[in-house]
Amino acid sequence: MLPVASLIGSIPRRAAVLILIVASALSWQSSEAAEPGGEIRVASYNVENYVTMARRIDGRIRANAGKPEGEKEAVVRMIASVRPDILGLMEIGEPRQLEDLQRRLRMAGIDYPHSEYLQGSDSKRHIALLSRYPIVERHSQGDLPVDVDGVTLHSPRGILDVTVEPSRGYRLRLLCVHLKAKLEIEEYDQQHLRESEARAMRKRVRGILQDNVAERLLLMGDFNDTKNETAIRTITGKPEWPDSLRPLPLADDRGEFWTEYWSAADVYSRIDYIMVTKKLEQEIDLHRSGIARPSFWNEASDHCPLYISLKIPAPSSP
Repeated sequence: MLPVASLIGSIPRRAAVLILIVASALSWQSSEAAEPGGEIRVASYNVENYVTMARRIDGRIRANAGKPEGEKEAVVRMIASVRPDILGLMEIGEPRQLEDLQRRLRMAGIDYPHSEYLQGSDSKRHIALLSRYPIVERHSQGDLPVDVDGVTLHSPRGILDVTVEPSRGYRLRLLCVHLKAKLEIEEYDQQHLRESEARAMRKRVRGILQDNVAERLLLMGDFNDTKNETAIRTITGKPEWPDSLRPLPLADDRGEFWTEYWSAADVYSRIDYIMVTKKLEQEIDLHRSGIARPSFWNEASDHCPLYISLKIPAPSSP
């Protein structure tokens, strides 16, 4: 068989471009394991209400409408602009809606054969994770009781917690969260619930790293708070602690750090994070990490995806 480059010279330019796109997609799909010394990309993305809910469509309120088709297509384009190997998702609806997104991504040449879907106390919005690589351990907790001012409540989305093995002997512990939004609730203080969730996250991280402080641990998601607030400081811990986490200083191509636009308040904020342990931070290429913000970002969601590039250590030389 002739190589693709040899074929391209004898066909029209548009067809040549199509061949290159298809070849790239097939190459991306066919890799079952990452090569030692290579890299993998991990991303976190709140896809904004990829759920069935009441929506205003053509000037009328419809009680049970899915995410509009144009927004779904834009979500796929956003993910395709990053092409992560592992993708944490927030605000996914029922399992069939996660399957819908997976199907659309496959049609775009991005296949995720492995997944985790978490059912929390929030019946509408869920956390999910898609992966090119096998999920070898599952420790997710959908029912997560938390204490809020002496009352036992439940974290709306729980903690998604899995271990993925991109390369033989190289394992990555991934936690994905979506903390309580800054929306007032009559029954309880929304900030206190978020801070209680944060304490549960800190306890989970500490428990994992007490067993193995060198474990490659990554916590990502929509935390609904800025880095100066109690919830974020509780989760990260003090820098001198052996089990502290570092929120990575990810930025877009203009050097801006915001990840979400809240239209009701006309406010841009950094409320999405990827946090890592000291061990994992050494393997991250920050020059190939950042916030994806193509021109159509707000056609898909009010959030932008964050992504990091991890270098898989090469085997030690004898």
